[in-house]
Amino acid sequence: MNGVHAQRGFAILELTVALLIATLLAVWGASQLVNRANDAAAQAAAVWMASVRMAAFSYIDRHRLALQEASGATDVAHLGYADWSRPSVAELKAAGLLSSGFPEHGLRGLEVTVQVLRSGLCPGSDCRVEALIHSNAALSFNTSTVVDEQMVAQWLMAAQGYGGTVTRARPHRVAGAAFEFPNPPASGLDALPAGTVAMAVTTEQLAVVDYLRVRDRRDPQFQSEVTVAGDVRAQASVSVQGFLSLDAEARERSSCEQDAQVARSNTGGLLVCRNKIWLSAGGRGGGGYSTNSKTGCVAGTYNLVTGACSCPEGYGAIRIAESGSIMAAEGLTRGYLCVS
Repeated sequence: MNGVHAQRGFAILELTVALLIATLLAVWGASQLVNRANDAAAQAAAVWMASVRMAAFSYIDRHRLALQEASGATDVAHLGYADWSRPSVAELKAAGLLSSGFPEHGLRGLEVTVQVLRSGLCPGSDCRVEALIHSNAALSFNTSTVVDEQMVAQWLMAAQGYGGTVTRARPHRVAGAAFEFPNPPASGLDALPAGTVAMAVTTEQLAVVDYLRVRDRRDPQFQSEVTVAGDVRAQASVSVQGFLSLDAEARERSSCEQDAQVARSNTGGLLVCRNKIWLSAGGRGGGGYSTNSKTGCVAGTYNLVTGACSCPEGYGAIRIAESGSIMAAEGLTRGYLCVS
């Protein structure tokens, strides 16, 4: 009988151990499942916020001049933004900086604020424009306000170096591998709680697209030749330190298309279009020349305008002088003036 009772005791003990192990495995498995779900949510949130960050990047790149000069919150309302310092996800979508189907909230209802930050001499062309994109709440456990450190870590890993956070150790900074801002990010704003995750658009990142823009006020100071295929229009004076060469050539007294155009004459000199006719820019007229009955037209008697004993097109020769005699050894010399 004692042997039977001993066997029953061992069976109950073995069953208890087996149940305990099964329970531990179930708890561990459930915990792993929850952790994986949280990790997936953190990664999805990072990908979603990265898209918002790229939209903020494009927003600053597209409207940098307006953002530098803005003084009131509604100064860029005509561009579709109620407050230039806090463009919403919906406004970025409406502007085409996010696709029309982009969700306005991340996984589990995650919301973000795009906060435009300025520094330096603002408003003005030397104003630095950056942006902080941060979650509106800390990443925490579903049923509490306790920060989920593992979820924050997964989010930072998924952000691939572009992410940052507010930590309990440094509650007065919003910092990541590529940026750091004070917390609160600007005067008049509330401090972000620990566990808040963020991304940024910084001056260094914007420098890669620091090219000239429409209505840019900066002097490009090009250090080499510039080739332009179309017309160049200046709304102020044009100053040239070197020579000005004109390839356009026209004939004096011929028709032209637009008054005030300038061209070089086919016989030398400059022509200006006046009343749709090419006329000499210097008012030199048609010049003059002389011929001799013995020597004819020789160097020294040429018309300086045509380089020959002739008048330019549109001018006629009028005899204004005559000397000598056909019978004389020096011959008869006649002088002509070209008039229009």
